[in-house]
Amino acid sequence: MVAKMTSKNQITIPKRILERAGLVGLKEEERYFDVEVKDGTILLKPVTVIVEERIPQEAWQKFETWAARIEKGDKVFESAKKATEFLKKKVLRR
Repeated sequence: MVAKMTSKNQITIPKRILERAGLVGLKEEERYFDVEVKDGTILLKPVTVIVEERIPQEAWQKFETWAARIEKGDKVFESAKKATEFLKKKVLRR
């Protein structure tokens, strides 16, 4: 099978080749490949990329402290259910 490289160095891999390799219908995070050249052959190896954001521990602790504070005028509820009921009533009033 022949595939043409575009002026931007992109190659479309024919669907029949992708089907034979089991690469049709991949999720977004599964559409990454490790690319290498071995003996003049380009090899594509599927890899799963997991994006993990790291929040510095100090920033996280500062946020937790801020979020846990109860200040004058804050509404405090006994349960998530009661908070949800309150918010639903508030929305319906608008």
